[in-house]
Amino acid sequence: MSVDLIVQAIVSGITNGFVYALIGVGIAIIFKGTRIINAMQGEFAVIGGMVAVFALQSAGLPYALAIVLGIAAGAASGLAIDLLFVQPMTRRGASEESFLLLTIGLAFALSAAALYFGGRDSHLLPAIGGDGVIEFLGAAMPVHAVALIAIAAALVLGLRFFYTRTLIGLAMTAASLDPDGATTSGINVRRMRSLTFLLGGAFGAIAGILVTPLLAMNYQMGIGLTLKGFAAAILGGLTNPLGAVAGALVLGLAESLAVLGFPSGYRDVVALSMLIVIMIVLPNGLLGRAARRGG
Repeated sequence: MSVDLIVQAIVSGITNGFVYALIGVGIAIIFKGTRIINAMQGEFAVIGGMVAVFALQSAGLPYALAIVLGIAAGAASGLAIDLLFVQPMTRRGASEESFLLLTIGLAFALSAAALYFGGRDSHLLPAIGGDGVIEFLGAAMPVHAVALIAIAAALVLGLRFFYTRTLIGLAMTAASLDPDGATTSGINVRRMRSLTFLLGGAFGAIAGILVTPLLAMNYQMGIGLTLKGFAAAILGGLTNPLGAVAGALVLGLAESLAVLGFPSGYRDVVALSMLIVIMIVLPNGLLGRAARRGG
């Protein structure tokens, strides 16, 4: 096995890991703010990618505007789900299991909607940097992959700043940790939770837009992205959005390196088996019990 092949697998794993990180961060954001496990996070990626594709190709809009519309569609979808489904169920005292069932049902409904409006075809967006490739230690890395990693890293750092340095971010954190205390302090907890869904939808849409130039987007991709993002979030601590990045990188590297020793069809089996072992050894996640409260 050549060193170049190993480096290529590592580069691919890091790239995939940052895509999973954006999905996992979105899952962790929503769970942190509402204690709802969102089983439809990958569908936000499908919405963002599909809207950007059709805005660019069918409507003929500039690429930058198509990206903005894709992100806006993901954010609006998250907000609509909160207003139309989550808030009415919350007022009726729905259980955590009911919310999980809700998001599972919505995942199938949105997948069917993507099939209806987008068809069975897979769609690609133009890559950032075109077909440019960067040579790195003998491995070929598309310019778009470099841009994806840089954008994802910037978003994660920006999220940290948002939660710790802005009034809205601090209010969202307070509303998630102590809703009653936040209410007495004048914080509108319901509005903060709506913003949580909006933010989670936006992160999912950004992930979809960034991955669509590398992997053709179609109506079936949502469930796979959700599972990878959920695994990443669990590894990093479900209440810690930033911990999802560490979990996602481990997952991305595990599945890419697994291809070196096993047929590609066993990639997910090997990677997820490794994650099971990690969780047995480290039941509080990669960052430990204290880090699970982070974000």
